[in-house]
Amino acid sequence: MADTTCDGPIRSLEILNECIPLFETLKDPNRQRLLVQLVCDGPQTVGELCESSTLSRTAVSHHIKLLEQAGFIDITKEATRRICTARADRWMPLLDELAAALKADLAAAEAEQSVQAKQAAQ
Repeated sequence: MADTTCDGPIRSLEILNECIPLFETLKDPNRQRLLVQLVCDGPQTVGELCESSTLSRTAVSHHIKLLEQAGFIDITKEATRRICTARADRWMPLLDELAAALKADLAAAEAEQSVQAKQAAQ
């Protein structure tokens, strides 16, 4: 029961479209694991990430680069070390906004269904 005249679902679709690059980046389980590791364990060097992974250093570096390009992490260089840090402040607000918009859409749909059920009962 999609009401395209309502701003709610339209905004939800806009937010979903903004999230597509995030979802595309995170569709790979290796990137998911690396990001969760950085979120849970804090900043780590590429070497440390390699040690805890079954992937080659080249593969880890590739996935780290994609996570950085999507804005999930920052990489800082200290001498020859590259330190990776999760940047939840960049992507969590967008996911929070998506969740809030979808919850509002659900509440509006439930309210509309309730109104329709009452009208049908009369």
